[in-house]
Amino acid sequence: MPITSFEPLSGSDLRDAGIPEPWSFGIADKVRFVELDILNHVNNAAYVNWLENARIAYFMDYGISDYVSPDQPVLVVRSLKIDFRAPLLLNDTYIVTARSISYGRTSWKMEHAIFSGDQMAARAENVIVTVSPDGDGPVPLRPSIIDVIRARDGATPRT
Repeated sequence: MPITSFEPLSGSDLRDAGIPEPWSFGIADKVRFVELDILNHVNNAAYVNWLENARIAYFMDYGISDYVSPDQPVLVVRSLKIDFRAPLLLNDTYIVTARSISYGRTSWKMEHAIFSGDQMAARAENVIVTVSPDGDGPVPLRPSIIDVIRARDGATPRT
């Protein structure tokens, strides 16, 4: 299994690492000293960075944004909720998974899990909103975003 941020893992890589269906996207990395708190556990703020790294890799892998072209959608995290389940320590390897589960007119909901070994260390949910280039307000999701999150993750319309 590669231990390089932003290098997407395949579904078979995830199964080999013991991560169950329906997770089909993830990135692997290891805990660094700078991410530790005074108790030598990963600081809660580091999880937010890890989730962001996974989201950006996900957006790039899914063709949602390349973060280079000027015509890319402007993506904003509207909300984030993290459930911390188990501590991680220096040099622990982990995999951050990501998937889209539902979408509305201007936003979609994603789930994440952080696995290390045979345990889920954290689980998270976030809502991503597409906004106008000037940040003035939400804009409708591009059909290409809906198509890819439906095809790859089985995301469904919110009711």
